[in-house]
Amino acid sequence: MILICPAWGIYTALSILIPTLWLNDGITMPVMAASYLLIIWFLYHRSRTWLLYGVIFNMMIYAAQAIGIYLAAYLETEISMNLHTLTYAIAVLKAIFMTAVTLMLRMIVQKRQVSDRKDLKIRGMILIPSFSMILIFLYCISGNAFFEKYGYGWVIVFCILFLVINFYCLYVWYDLAENRELKHRLELIHQQNELKHQYYEDLEKNYNNSRKIIHDIRNHLNILEQSSKMKDGSEENTAYFQDVHGMLNSLGLKFYTDNKILNIVLNDKLKKLDQEQAECSLGGADLGFLADIDVTTIFANLLDNAIEAGEGREDFWLKIRGDRIQDFTVVKLWNPSSGGYQPGRSGKTGHEGLGLENVRHAVEKYQGELELEEKAGIFSVTMVFPGK
Repeated sequence: MILICPAWGIYTALSILIPTLWLNDGITMPVMAASYLLIIWFLYHRSRTWLLYGVIFNMMIYAAQAIGIYLAAYLETEISMNLHTLTYAIAVLKAIFMTAVTLMLRMIVQKRQVSDRKDLKIRGMILIPSFSMILIFLYCISGNAFFEKYGYGWVIVFCILFLVINFYCLYVWYDLAENRELKHRLELIHQQNELKHQYYEDLEKNYNNSRKIIHDIRNHLNILEQSSKMKDGSEENTAYFQDVHGMLNSLGLKFYTDNKILNIVLNDKLKKLDQEQAECSLGGADLGFLADIDVTTIFANLLDNAIEAGEGREDFWLKIRGDRIQDFTVVKLWNPSSGGYQPGRSGKTGHEGLGLENVRHAVEKYQGELELEEKAGIFSVTMVFPGK
């Protein structure tokens, strides 16, 4: 911050000295543009996007000055002006047009500012204001022959057209940047969904292997249990075997639904809650129309959000209902609210907020609707899918 005032002081001094010493815009333009961009880079934003804004701003300021100068010259040919009046007119018109283009660019940047990313291409965009500035310069140095033949008005028209072209190209570049941002987010969503789906496929294999092992162990236990009873009939041994059977039961899958992947997701997530905290009834909802990857995306994200909301809360509960209502399949999840939900945002610090966005995309693939509501301390998620 200490260097800002001296830097702009040097910039102002250069803007006065260079035109005075050389009287050559071919020298003044590159030096002033380079000075401005260096100040932006080192003292404000070390960003390629802001570097682009700097190049565009330089071009617009140069075009605005040219418009002010040649408009004053055009007025001087239409109405008689003495030297002092012409000088004041040039200064006033230059100030008006420079202020106008500055406010316009500021408004556009504030409204549609693009975040700087490594994959964002700006080299092609920088060429447009750079070539525009060079062309304006060439028009200006064409001299009296051009002005006598076409007048000052055409130079003004050319400068205005260059400003319009640059504003239009800037809007096109904004749209391209937004498309890249959207593509990047979609890639993240796809990667996240693929990883979740792969996780539950692996989990399904593990569960199947575990079921085989548990089945064999249970057979061995039954034989040992019968053998123990034949020997002494001890009640302690019976209780012991019952406890072991209970442990094996806890390792097996609970059948919440006939959907294989959904059942695995529910088992994986609900095991984090006590038995009395979770209530699940999906028997009335046929979710067979959902692809496995979408089942994973929808329920894994929703259950993660719900369970995270209940961390450290003894009074937490989670209810899941699914039913067929006329031609619609309705699934609803609700739980006590953590108070951190804001529409369109993630309540988790350092989180990109892709979870609910993933869910919404997956639901909309089946022409379904997703409704999120927080009311009276209860957060609910309702999904409605139309029939075939």
